[in-house]
Amino acid sequence: MDINEILKLVLNEAEKCFSCGFCESVCPTIAFGPHRGYGPRGRVIILRTWLRGEGEITEEGLASIYSCLLCNACSTVCPARIRVGDLVRDARALLWARGLPEGVRVVSR
Repeated sequence: MDINEILKLVLNEAEKCFSCGFCESVCPTIAFGPHRGYGPRGRVIILRTWLRGEGEITEEGLASIYSCLLCNACSTVCPARIRVGDLVRDARALLWARGLPEGVRVVSR
């Protein structure tokens, strides 16, 4: 699968979210972030905004994306059946392909 296919897949999945917030009740990382952006709904909003071309991912947005455990606990309660962990994993591949985040690239060398 090439990068453009991954981009379409991630955006299509992110577009399914209607921000109900059910996912926040089961997310193991949301309690450790400074705000709700560190939960599944926040991550989907960050990714959707970026992939629509409506804004860049900030350092804080990257921190939210990389704080996800990829456990997919959120998908067990999602009425839209979005597998946010899978979405975040694929988004990380997109970020990597675009050279972001530099800190992760340096550590992985």
